[in-house]
Amino acid sequence: MTLEESREIIPLMESMIGQIEEQQTLMAEMILEMQNRDTQLSLMQEQNQKLQKLNSELSGLLNILPNTEELLSKMEEQKTKIELLENENQQWQKLAQKLNSENSLLLKQNTELLNWNSR
Repeated sequence: MTLEESREIIPLMESMIGQIEEQQTLMAEMILEMQNRDTQLSLMQEQNQKLQKLNSELSGLLNILPNTEELLSKMEEQKTKIELLENENQQWQKLAQKLNSENSLLLKQNTELLNWNSR
């Protein structure tokens, strides 16, 4: 190779070396970006596993609870029982009032008899 030819080839080679260095820099940046994304993906997978576990636990707890229809049915039963007890209570109160009235009347009659006997 002649001196003239090497003067032409050296700048081309320097240019090629510069391009290779740029490509290496870009590759290093891409590798860092991929590592960051890989770390983020791992974190997201961990969170997903935790969420799946929580979801499973929640499903288990929900299976323990009675369903809404059962609760409504039981509430209706309790409401009916309460209404019956309230009605029964009112009847007892009426009966107690009648007994108190009769007791007052008997007491009055007793008092009158005692007064009549003492004359």
